[in-house]
Amino acid sequence: MTKFGQAEFADFITETFVKNRLEKLLAENEKTSLNSKNSEDIYRNFPSSKDAA
Repeated sequence: MTKFGQAEFADFITETFVKNRLEKLLAENEKTSLNSKNSEDIYRNFPSSKDAA
């Protein structure tokens, strides 16, 4: 088992987080942004209730 100092341990934790979690989070965020943008584009085609008044 490799012994870690504080700096090495912090680097290891950061690297593990980036490999395992960050890529998933960014991919999910990209999907959410795309879905939100698609919804905005769809609703632009319809008049709003503010315009009807």
